[in-house]
Amino acid sequence: MKTDQSEWVSRAGKSALVASVLTILLIAYGSWVRVSGSGLGCPDWPLCEGNVIPELQGDVAIEFGHRFLAGITMILVIVTSFFAYKGRTEDMLTAKLIFLALSAIFIQAILGGITVLTELHGMVRLAHLTFAMLTLGLLVSGAARSLNIKGISMPTPKRARAMIIATLFLVLAGGLIVGSGESSGCPGLPLCDSRSSNAALLFHSLHRIAATLLVFVFVWTAFQVRKNGAKGFTWIISLVIASLALLQFSVGISAIVTDLPQSLRVIHLALAATIWSFVVAQFNLSLKGESQK
Repeated sequence: MKTDQSEWVSRAGKSALVASVLTILLIAYGSWVRVSGSGLGCPDWPLCEGNVIPELQGDVAIEFGHRFLAGITMILVIVTSFFAYKGRTEDMLTAKLIFLALSAIFIQAILGGITVLTELHGMVRLAHLTFAMLTLGLLVSGAARSLNIKGISMPTPKRARAMIIATLFLVLAGGLIVGSGESSGCPGLPLCDSRSSNAALLFHSLHRIAATLLVFVFVWTAFQVRKNGAKGFTWIISLVIASLALLQFSVGISAIVTDLPQSLRVIHLALAATIWSFVVAQFNLSLKGESQK
């Protein structure tokens, strides 16, 4: 039986959605690898201790698990790209987004290898995180545009686009703190104190000020959406973003006052990736809503 174009597009959307979830898990797992000190559990690449499958124990098991999950995610993105290619006549934009996601995840994998070969160089780790977020954003965009989800009426595409830019800036500012080795460089709250270096003062201040402002924007947007009588998915996605942002803000503060425990650092990045995915979805659905008017 011949599969029509719309069915291929639908398959691409569903596959992209699953790949998005796996990418969030992969980002969280990568954070666990970092905070547990397991980044060089496999000191070589693409093999691990010279083997395709090493002896799985300790740091080796943790790092190899990260690579295994990355491989599974990449395979799923390849499958998603096949579906998108088959449905390209029906929806070329989705196909382009998925193909870009495929390119981004290949670059991310290479950067992961370079991270190991450079013995966890900070700026390479930042680039690795950047392409992980880019991959996630492209997959979410492909899913939001191709799945049978009705567009939303608020916020406007212009505001939603601004929130995307601000969210990405905040995530990468956090990545810069980690990449520069200044994670624990600002123990004071709400501001850094005399123990902080100039670099820590700059990076942490940018991150904290931007986080505070963005949480306010998310909560205010949800309030405005509700005030204007929006219902259904328009209200739900704004509420979810605002709620996650408040939770993320609380986790960030808790991490500082409890001396950055590993669990909270992993949760902090996992929430960042989740918020990023919802903000990207909101933008794409606002564009869809605009086109449906």
